[in-house]
Amino acid sequence: MSNSEIDVELLLQRIEVMRSELVDIGFRDGLTAPSTLKYSELLDEQIKVYQKLKSDR
Repeated sequence: MSNSEIDVELLLQRIEVMRSELVDIGFRDGLTAPSTLKYSELLDEQIKVYQKLKSDR
């Protein structure tokens, strides 16, 4: 496994953790709460990085 494959795999794992955390935040604070929206934006950024890495292969 190359370093780039490991990086992509770690990023994917981080995204999955963030998805779970986002659900928890949404239940705790509400789906339209600023904290939920901000965390959703952070998750979106990570997903965009992942998609770019996958498309560059």
